Amino acid sequence: MPNLTIIVGSTRPGRAGAPIAQWFAARAKDHGGFDVTVVDLAELGLPLLDEPNHPRLGQYTQQHTKDWSAIVDAADAFVIVTPEYNYGYPASVKKVINR
Repeated sequence: MPNLTIIVGSTRPGRAGAPIAQWFAARAKDHGGFDVTVVDLAELGLPLLDEPNHPRLGQYTQQHTKDWSAIVDAADAFVIVTPEYNYGYPASVKKVINR
């Protein structure tokens, strides 16, 4: 079955994304067409700008980045639950999109 990965994109205290992601995950599981994984970026703890090489090269030196890359590689589809900051998405989401 295809793997749907739902990403909680905010890492700020008091955020509302986690319960929304859990609600969506329940709907996706009820659908029955996906294996569903929820990934909370606050729990994953990916710091910004700690890899020496450009992300497109995939030459990661940090274990947390290698772990994130494995999560991405295992997914067939993504849903990103993200807040809007200044008419855009937060740096935490930009980081994981660039992988």
